[in-house]
Amino acid sequence: MLRNWFNNPFKTYRISNLYMLTFGGFLILLLVLLMGVSYQVTSSYMSKQASVYQQELLDEVGNRIGAKMTSLEQISLSVARNEGLLDYLKMRKSDLYTRKLAQQNLGYYLSNIVYSWNDVLESVQVYAHDPLPSIGLPVTFTAISKLSDEPWYALVNQSDYAWVGERTSAAQSSGKRVISFAQKIYGDTNQLLGVIVLDVKPASVHDTLLNDSNKVRGVKRVLLGNGNHMMTASGVIPEESGPLYNLLQAHGDNPASLNGMKLELDQSYFVTQSGDSNAKWQVVQLTPLKEIAQDSSRIALMLGAIGAVAIAIAFVFTLILSRQFMRPIMTLKQGMDRFSVDMQKSEMPRDYTNEFGILFRGYDALTERVTVLYADLEQQYIKRKELDVKALQAMINPHFLYNTLDQINWMAIEVNQPKISEVLELVGRMFRIGLSSGETIITVREELAYIRSYLQIQQIRMEPFALEVLMEAEPQLENYYMPKVLLQPMVENAVMHGFRGRQAGAVHIRVADHPHGISFRIEDDGNGFQPQETALPQHHTQMGGYGIRNVEERIEVLFGQPYGIQIESEPGEGTVVTVLIPKWDKPDYDS
Repeated sequence: MLRNWFNNPFKTYRISNLYMLTFGGFLILLLVLLMGVSYQVTSSYMSKQASVYQQELLDEVGNRIGAKMTSLEQISLSVARNEGLLDYLKMRKSDLYTRKLAQQNLGYYLSNIVYSWNDVLESVQVYAHDPLPSIGLPVTFTAISKLSDEPWYALVNQSDYAWVGERTSAAQSSGKRVISFAQKIYGDTNQLLGVIVLDVKPASVHDTLLNDSNKVRGVKRVLLGNGNHMMTASGVIPEESGPLYNLLQAHGDNPASLNGMKLELDQSYFVTQSGDSNAKWQVVQLTPLKEIAQDSSRIALMLGAIGAVAIAIAFVFTLILSRQFMRPIMTLKQGMDRFSVDMQKSEMPRDYTNEFGILFRGYDALTERVTVLYADLEQQYIKRKELDVKALQAMINPHFLYNTLDQINWMAIEVNQPKISEVLELVGRMFRIGLSSGETIITVREELAYIRSYLQIQQIRMEPFALEVLMEAEPQLENYYMPKVLLQPMVENAVMHGFRGRQAGAVHIRVADHPHGISFRIEDDGNGFQPQETALPQHHTQMGGYGIRNVEERIEVLFGQPYGIQIESEPGEGTVVTVLIPKWDKPDYDS
């Protein structure tokens, strides 16, 4: 008995007895360990929860800042396309008066933009060739030759536009701190005409980045952008900028590694970064660690007290609970045993609303689904047999067909009709593939040969109509099996109806690998139609609609979802039909 206990007691003893014997010891052990680990567990849990919550909040902050920054980028793009700006940047050889007048008008235009966005924009800088001095406006014109002297020149040099982190503005020697967006301006021949820089007030970003309640709590936030470069920070004093900048630089290649780190500044901080690593603007938050851990000790004592009371109460009700616990389990076990033997469903209790009720409802749903599944499988088996019978009924004696076609072929040769002879040979080839000794599936290679023969017949029949045919297939897919003559209705629709009233046309068939199987794409540049209509056009319905429905039914019976046919078409733009089937490497769908 002792050996059985240590080997695997859950395979030997009743659950109710195990519950009684182990519950008391487990609760006592839990009480001993609870006081020791509760502080660490709760502190870690609260940190993780705070991190998850903060990441969601930081994502929202980043989105709001991104919307504001996108608006400024749109303003810059609008200014860059302004004809007055472009004319001014191009008039390097114009007379002094013309240039001065153009610069003055441009300065008024840009100043109006700054005044209109006074709560966001501080100033505008224009780097141009040989600019004239400008005084009294929030717009500065600077020689483009000085651009390379700017500390942020490397960012702009690598792309057509870039955000520059917080810096001291050079506009009118104001000395104000700004966040800048620089954009290059090109001419018609792709030569660089100049650079426009929008200086943004940091306060307009800080208001969104960090609200007053977070400032009171001692929270600090840093905005990252332009390839995870530090744009600005809110709540950070100058003495803390150096260590914070070094930390961000050290993790610049993998900003997500900042999550959960501890940073020592004036106190210990818990670091959290935006959860969406693909977002253009990332926000890093530094939360005082004491805010997260201040209640952990109190929680540990509370858990210990609750645990002691729970042990006392649990011992009183253990026997009653164990019996109540086992009763619904045994009821469910008996019902499962009966259903597995004779498929007879047992009536489960309806008055349980807890987890046992979920189990009972799950049992009812499971038995209903199993019953329906058996019925569906039976119906599917019947449909498949019906398809096999229809296929057998449609068969024609191959020897008779081949001999008859061969005789007609020789008759065409005797009367000097080579095209008829060629068509008969192609028809014979199609019959051999279509009949395929009574098999219902063939290889992808054989299906493509069947379609190729059909299209060759149509090219001969439709002369002088120029029918261009292009067939592409990945070689590794040609050995898989598929239902035979599956693509013929779609190809027939493309040829017979897609080019009505046309003098030329093209059919492109591509067989490609797909995550769910094999994709057959039949594309034509014909007349097209509206696929959202409740029915196909009349000429499609009369000849091709039944064939397509037949293909859909075959795919549904054989494979089910997600396989089937997808049709895309626009009037005058042609039609694309995509057929998706699974990869099957056996010559029988029943195996």
